[in-house]
Amino acid sequence: MSWGMYPIKQGRYYEFNQTADVQRFISENNEITFRGNGRSYGDSALGDKVLSSLSFQKIIMFDEAQGIIECESGVLLDELLQLIVPHGFFLPVTPGTKFITVGGALASDIHGKNHHVDGVFSDHVASFTLIDANGQLVEVLPNTDLFYKTAGGMGSTGFIQTVKFGLKKIETSYIRQINVKAANLAEIFEHFEQYQDYTYSVAWIDCLKKGKNMGRSILMLGEHATAQEVTNRDKLLLHKKPFLNIPFSFPNFVLNTWSVAIFNWLYFHNPLRKIGKTHYNHYDGFFYPLDKIHNWNRIYGKQGFMQYQFVLPKEKSYEGVKKILTLLAENKKASFLAVLKLFGKSHEDRYLHFPMEGYTLAVDIKYEKSTLDVLEACDQVVNELGGKVYLTKDARMSTATYENQYVHRPLIGKFTTAQFDRLQHEKQQKLTMKKLLVLGANSDMAKACILAWHQQNHDGQLILASRNLDDLQAFVAENNLNTVATTVALDLEDINQIDHFVQQLSGGEYEILYAAGNMYANDDAMLDSQKIASMIQVNYQAPALLLSSLLAKTDITIRRIVGMSSLAGLRGRKSNFMYGATKAGFHQFLFGLRQQLAAANILVQAITPGFVNTKLTAGMKLGKLANQPEDIARLFMKKTNSFELYPSLPWRIISLIVKYAPEFVIRKL
Repeated sequence: MSWGMYPIKQGRYYEFNQTADVQRFISENNEITFRGNGRSYGDSALGDKVLSSLSFQKIIMFDEAQGIIECESGVLLDELLQLIVPHGFFLPVTPGTKFITVGGALASDIHGKNHHVDGVFSDHVASFTLIDANGQLVEVLPNTDLFYKTAGGMGSTGFIQTVKFGLKKIETSYIRQINVKAANLAEIFEHFEQYQDYTYSVAWIDCLKKGKNMGRSILMLGEHATAQEVTNRDKLLLHKKPFLNIPFSFPNFVLNTWSVAIFNWLYFHNPLRKIGKTHYNHYDGFFYPLDKIHNWNRIYGKQGFMQYQFVLPKEKSYEGVKKILTLLAENKKASFLAVLKLFGKSHEDRYLHFPMEGYTLAVDIKYEKSTLDVLEACDQVVNELGGKVYLTKDARMSTATYENQYVHRPLIGKFTTAQFDRLQHEKQQKLTMKKLLVLGANSDMAKACILAWHQQNHDGQLILASRNLDDLQAFVAENNLNTVATTVALDLEDINQIDHFVQQLSGGEYEILYAAGNMYANDDAMLDSQKIASMIQVNYQAPALLLSSLLAKTDITIRRIVGMSSLAGLRGRKSNFMYGATKAGFHQFLFGLRQQLAAANILVQAITPGFVNTKLTAGMKLGKLANQPEDIARLFMKKTNSFELYPSLPWRIISLIVKYAPEFVIRKL
């Protein structure tokens, strides 16, 4: 049996600690079920022949510089946390228990409280090895057919042996948490939309309430706390081992409508919950509250329980959740563990992928014969509204429902084998290879930044875009960047090119430098509308459109955005206000974007370089304060969280004068 203790199935259990033994066993047997730590709720790890991964428990590699770890599939998330947290890292995605295996995390393609921000587990996987149905050991890379079939494939493609994936950098092991109450279902949906910029969000729901209080909830929001916010001496404190144990299965009568109703009332009205106030909670209490109790599943009695989790399209989520809560309440299916989450955009083109953009509700229900009929009725609601039930937690889905939700979905089979083969040869590894995307890569300042970045990221990939492809390719060749650089012809004045460019970018972890710019003399621009339009497009509209499109692309993870700003954009001056107005728009766009992306830990910065000796300023008298492109490159590589970046103190002072000097002074500039 699995964690839900229903159903129970007789079968033979196998466990090997050598890869060759696993390969031989798979090649000689059919219909094998692969099993990790048995923490799935349903029947996904039950079968006639069950092959365990728990003997594969080695940590192969932990690269602190890159934030990447590689381990065997039988390693528990609990063991990973013990290793990575003291070094300032956390799991990119985690479910509500840390006692699952890494192989199980990939096979179920787990999601967490941060799906709307960080996606599913496979979005952070750089590669994995798989022993396929023929017993062959193969390496699997992102953007391949086998990757899409395995991530969320419930073990249908073979035995996952090792997994390499990226980690999340943290300063402390604490979560800055805020709890928000909702009186009913409509209010909790409003809260999710209002607070969707938080990295972590999850709501506990009282499933027994009816009428105007149906769906009363508590929304729990969280962010990783910074070192400055945490007063504890040990800022990277590890979780403790479980200290409570349920020694036996509770009698069936203990968990009933009345006992759950009492629990729900106490939970909702708990005066210690600090509603609306910021407080700091250890990650163990925020992510894994039930892990503190050994064998908590025994609370449901010997017959076990079922967890029913579904997701609905966003536009139909409120209707569907309301219908299912009504079904549960009317049939007195008590659940004190009911959670609502918001999913972001996901991978509907994958084979057995569960998440879709919308809301997901998960409820734990004690097993009774009548439970099956109620959940069958819930399936009908999910089917009618175009949703899905989570296979990892299912124990009773009918064949018709499975085919409706997973086999006959419109986007399944969207990609052909030939396309997958092409993508496999491209070997776009999402996290092992950092990427720098540079727009306007032909400028001297951009080239200096490219070389400085490459010097620190030898294995990183460069995507360099410019209107003048010949000069850019010459620069790449002269600096021996051919193996790491991809050059792209891009005219930022053409909106259609921008959209096509974004769609063609492969997935991965990106830093972005927008160094493109267009400048005409004030008098010339005022007499030529095309020059005005060109400056507006290249200096403001293009970066706004391009960056917005990139942020909406679900297979891309953006870590940092840097824009080349200008002193001219800080305040309008008669000498260059036409150009300055377009740079001011870009500067303010970056500042606003910085605020929006702060919760997602995406750093947005603006470089104000001042006068720089480049080919564009050749012959001009720039004075002793003029900078070199290498000065701007050092600024670009500087480790700082500041928004406005200046190459030197004099230029910072000059910027303050431009910003705040009286108008009679500005009038002379």
